[in-house]
Amino acid sequence: MMVKPKRIAIITTHSFGYIDFLVAKLNEAQNVDLTYINIDTIPFSYKNIFYKISNFLLKLISLPSLKEKNKTNYIKKVIENGDLFDQILIIRPDKLQRKALFILRDNAIQMTCFLFDGIENFKDQKKTLSFFDTVYSYDKMDVKKYNFQFLTNYIYDDNIQNNDIQNKVFNISSFDRRFLFLEKVANYLSKNSISFRFVVKKDKIFEHKNIEIINEYLPISEVKKLIASSLVLVDIQKENQYGLSFRVFEALGYKKKLITNNQDIVTYDFYNKNNIFVISEENYEIPLDFFETDYVEIDPEISNKYKLTSWISEVFKVNSL
Repeated sequence: MMVKPKRIAIITTHSFGYIDFLVAKLNEAQNVDLTYINIDTIPFSYKNIFYKISNFLLKLISLPSLKEKNKTNYIKKVIENGDLFDQILIIRPDKLQRKALFILRDNAIQMTCFLFDGIENFKDQKKTLSFFDTVYSYDKMDVKKYNFQFLTNYIYDDNIQNNDIQNKVFNISSFDRRFLFLEKVANYLSKNSISFRFVVKKDKIFEHKNIEIINEYLPISEVKKLIASSLVLVDIQKENQYGLSFRVFEALGYKKKLITNNQDIVTYDFYNKNNIFVISEENYEIPLDFFETDYVEIDPEISNKYKLTSWISEVFKVNSL
């Protein structure tokens, strides 16, 4: 007798393309019927200038904009088309109207949330917690404070490229308070003649002697190539962030060394001082032999726990991927 596929929906923002790998993996599974909504790509346009003015006035008095209402109507149309979902996963629930969350809740047997940023960075997420049966968080501090389920990010890619090394050190990030710290690391590397490429996305481009400023996010396919052609990745965590970013799992998956200011990384089972060097704003001088010694292979039993298939098994209780 054929087992009915598990009916799953994923509602999320673009999330830099990391979720695309999750969606692709679930779409490959015979035992999953997946509905995926990327809320950043929901089509919307103003019918005329009066709609545009109306939208501006709604936002001015803190009422849901026409764009937000359109987003909710789109979700309603897609989600109410068929049986109840066995499970709905939402990432960035603060990006949805409460009306949309009620619609999703009414159409899900189980409703799940995954937070891959510290909740203090997006405080409105706190207002949505009561909608969920399970909230997963990658941040140990938030897990303890809010009684979430601990779950790290994942190694998203099974197709590891091997490119010729172009730069010893690589970082890509957004322009925020971390930039000054990144500058210090760049200056240190430059002073010690260690080749690097640091790319920072900022809406307004400006010239910088050590850091490449761009005004559009690079596609993840391009980022993968840059990672593959580097020996060491740099990960500078944001304020109020204690969980491990996707950059850490890119380093683990691609077998690259890592420089990070995440002090908690030393508590993880894959930590190896030969592969990972922990810095701080006060102490960012990396021993030069760190760049010369080879990467030490991690036991596959350890690294496999952080692969996407394991993550899917934990969140959706779906195997045979």
